[in-house]
Formats: sequence, C-alpha cells, structure tokens
Amino acid sequence: MKLQIYEAAEKLSGQLAPNPSPGSEDHEDKVHRDKVTQEEEDSEFIDIGERAEVDIPVVSDLSLFQTPRRGLPTIVWFLGALPIAALLVGQFVYFYRNELAQLPPLRPTLVEFCRLAQCELPAPASNLVPELIKTKIAPHPRYANVLRIRAAMVNRTDITQTPPLMEVSLTDNIGQLLARRTFTPREYLGSQAAAAAPLSPNVVVNALLDVTNPGGKATGFEIRLLPQESIRTN
Repeated sequence: MKLQIYEAAEKLSGQLAPNPSPGSEDHEDKVHRDKVTQEEEDSEFIDIGERAEVDIPVVSDLSLFQTPRRGLPTIVWFLGALPIAALLVGQFVYFYRNELAQLPPLRPTLVEFCRLAQCELPAPASNLVPELIKTKIAPHPRYANVLRIRAAMVNRTDITQTPPLMEVSLTDNIGQLLARRTFTPREYLGSQAAAAAPLSPNVVVNALLDVTNPGGKATGFEIRLLPQESIRTN
C-alpha cells in the first residue's frame, strides 16, 4: 500500500474561501455606501430637529415679523406743546385785553402782561364814564323858579358801561357857585329799568333833570359825569 499526504488546510481553505464571483466587490461597496449615506441622513435629520427646537422661530408668533414702533415719550410731546399753548393764550389775552380788563380778578395779571407786551390797558369799567355830547338848560314850562336840564351822553368804548352819576353845579352871573348836587341814574333816566341797564357802545342816552333855581339867581351851570363809586352831594 502506498501512503499519500492529505493536506487538510488546503481542502478546508478551498471550501471556506471560495473565489469571489465577478461584481461581488462592487455590490459590497454599494451596500456600504448606502449604509453610510443613510447614517449621514439620519445624523442630519437629528441635527435639523435639534436646531429646530433651539434656533428656528415659531411661525405663529406674529410679533417677530412686525416692525417695532418707536414713539416719543409722552413727556416730550407735553413739553413741546407748552410753548404753542402759551403763544395761543398770549394772543387771546392781547386781542381781548379790553374785555378781560373789566374783570377785577384778572386785572392785576393783565397789568403785568401789558407791561411786558408794551400794550395799553383801558381803565376799569367802574371808572369809565360816557362822553357828554350835548347839554341844555331852560326854565321849566310849567313851574316857576324851576330849571329843566337836558343832556345827551354816549359810550365811546367797545365795552358796556354802567350809567354814571351826574353832578350839576349852578352859578350866578359872576360865576359864583350857588348850588351843587349829584344825581343817580334813576333820577335823570326816569325809570328803574333804564337806570339799571348798561350803556352799550356807541349808543346815545338822553338825560332829563328838573332842579330848583336858588333865589332865581342861577344863570350858568356845569355838568360832570362821574363813576358811581364817587357819590357826592351838597
């Protein structure tokens, strides 16, 4: 019998490691690449998800797309409006100072205002008197030793005035004073309603007085219109 050497390693290697068929390496590379690509996509998906939770804003929050409004503070608007308001008030006071000057509480302020603005301020209404435009004296048509005096007055200002007092002086032929008396509006206007009514601007008011002639010697007379605060009788 002839003995032969058995190569077990060669046999086993031939069975366990068969020759690769053509194209098998390309298939394995493709599977590997697909696996790597899938892992990368999964990684990118995870990264995008994580960034969405941290960086991407919520679309429903409309405030992110609105332009912020930046207005001036209220105090700035208030301070800016003060000079304009002061100018308007100053113009009103300047053009209506004559009417406002007749209000006693406002007069001290208006005096100071006109001093700064170099404007003229009329006298208070209580110190204003109308202008005496006509006077006439004659014997009374019915009574002896009585004189009838007529006078016409007019308010030359732009504001209403209270009726003044009327002071009448009688003199003799050498100018010596014989009598003097001050009459109220009710006495020379003839009715309580007329005496209480203010004198409107540019309206003529007629006065009528009957006075006695002292000793029949009066030949001259004088009439003065006075504010109602200065009542004087003789």
